[in-house]
Amino acid sequence: MINLAAASRHELNGSTDAVKFRAWCPRCRRPGVGCYCSLIDPFDSVPRFVILSQPREAKHRLGTGRMAHLGLANSLWFEGVDFSQHPRVNREIADPANAPLLLFPSLQAVNLSNLTLTERQQLTVGHRAAVVFVLDGTWKSVRKMMRLSDNLRRLPAICFNPSNPSAYGFRREPRPECYSTIEAIHQVIELFSAPNIETAAARRHDRLLQPFHFMVTTQLAYTPS
Repeated sequence: MINLAAASRHELNGSTDAVKFRAWCPRCRRPGVGCYCSLIDPFDSVPRFVILSQPREAKHRLGTGRMAHLGLANSLWFEGVDFSQHPRVNREIADPANAPLLLFPSLQAVNLSNLTLTERQQLTVGHRAAVVFVLDGTWKSVRKMMRLSDNLRRLPAICFNPSNPSAYGFRREPRPECYSTIEAIHQVIELFSAPNIETAAARRHDRLLQPFHFMVTTQLAYTPS
């Protein structure tokens, strides 16, 4: 004999799960089952970041530029390709209170991993605050952004040696040591932080990666092995 009540409950639960899966969060732009908003714990980072996302990357469901912006209370986030005439970007570059830097592994880039903390802090002049511009996109699209944006090309560039392999394994990268945008930002904060400080308050930037790890775990759960 068929238990109609149980069957009805099963059908209803399945329908509810399907609705939750299809629901779209306007904040993180992820489906309901992958929404990571509850894991976001915004804080003011040092240095401050301006994240420039290529439009296609900004809309990619696995992109991390917007995710990083949501976790960094004092960050700015803009979409575009050519930022040469972008008024807010140029205002940040021209602000005498800022020491603008570009996170980009050019041949002229200063490798933060090879500097002491004091030497990293000395990259800024006087009492100016470091503001790091981050290009968010595929390597092909980032190169185009660099080619078109004269104002960004003129900025002093910084880079680093990745301390660990990227956890972003399901997206193709040109080299194994390449990081996602949010991982790269976390590493820069780490390099500008005082070493040997392990308190929760001092390492609040580690929480920046919690939504990222959740996204990776959720994506892998729905990816055929």
